[in-house]
Amino acid sequence: MSELRTGDSVKVVLEGRITAYTAAPIWKDALDTLARNPDRPIVVDASRLEYADDVGIALLFDLLRRDRPPQAKVEMRDLASNLAALVEAYDPKDFAQPPPGRTQIGIVEHIGRVAAQEVAYVKRIAGFLGQCAGALWYAIRHRGLVRWGEVVSVATEAGANAVPIVLLIGFLMGVIIAFEIGLVAQQFGAVIFVVNGVGVAILRELGALMTAIVFAGRTGAAFAAQIGTQKVNEEVNAIQTFGLDPVHFLVLPRLIAAALVVPLLTVLADVIGVFGGALVMATFDVSFVQFYNQLLGAVDAGDFILGIVKAAVFGLAIAGIGCQRGLATGEGATAVGLSTTSAVVKSIVWIVVLDGFFTVLTS
Repeated sequence: MSELRTGDSVKVVLEGRITAYTAAPIWKDALDTLARNPDRPIVVDASRLEYADDVGIALLFDLLRRDRPPQAKVEMRDLASNLAALVEAYDPKDFAQPPPGRTQIGIVEHIGRVAAQEVAYVKRIAGFLGQCAGALWYAIRHRGLVRWGEVVSVATEAGANAVPIVLLIGFLMGVIIAFEIGLVAQQFGAVIFVVNGVGVAILRELGALMTAIVFAGRTGAAFAAQIGTQKVNEEVNAIQTFGLDPVHFLVLPRLIAAALVVPLLTVLADVIGVFGGALVMATFDVSFVQFYNQLLGAVDAGDFILGIVKAAVFGLAIAGIGCQRGLATGEGATAVGLSTTSAVVKSIVWIVVLDGFFTVLTS
């Protein structure tokens, strides 16, 4: 950009190409010229301007909309017709007033907006679960349509590879519960009844609950990331282009695998949790035989079955939420990360909510 003084006016010559990479110094020099000549008319000679991208158009428009005295207006001359059409498409008067500032919302309105968002999310989840239920029912009626190879692959990754962490968490849960309750019960001479608490807590609640939380953090996030990456790479659109249903093709194998794997992992967590409790109770002079006999009298098959049913429901919820967040992924790698985080958070929240429903219904 060059600046020339001609009589009472100042001539600014724009030439070459103005792009996002070159506009910054040109823009600064042009604004400096306008600032140095507040009472002189400015003539912008664009006859040598070859090309301008959206940033260049913004520069030209900004020069024309500057608030200057009537005798010091900015005039654009010899601008190419294609560029002039873009600049003239907007009236500087439309931007005379600054945009209104953001109004601060109160806590009641904020709570209302959050509640409305959650209600909308529940509706979306309900609709998605309805699609999943339809696909599952269709697969039951047409068994040959289920891709069992994909189910086995997902079950291996989500189940077999998760066994070590599930065993560790289950063992620690049994040890912690037995030790904490044992210290209190010892003061009342009721150490033997700690076995009842360990058995009921692990078989009915903590076995399924802790397994589901581990599964949500490990596998639910993986489901969201895998499908989210496929969504970003347009693979989901390609599946739809071929006339395939993404729910049946991508979601159904994961739902079946989760419904089968989480109960099996829960069984392992129950066994190792009870074993950890038995080890701790041995330090309170309760032998393994006493522990076994007391446990049989404290729990029954109903407690074990309730935990397994909970685990199956938790697995379906985790897989459904993870897949739904993956299919709802936006554009870019950031969107995949947000979907993964949202899948874990939503899964844990719904695990607690469902566990509360089970507790109320079975109490």
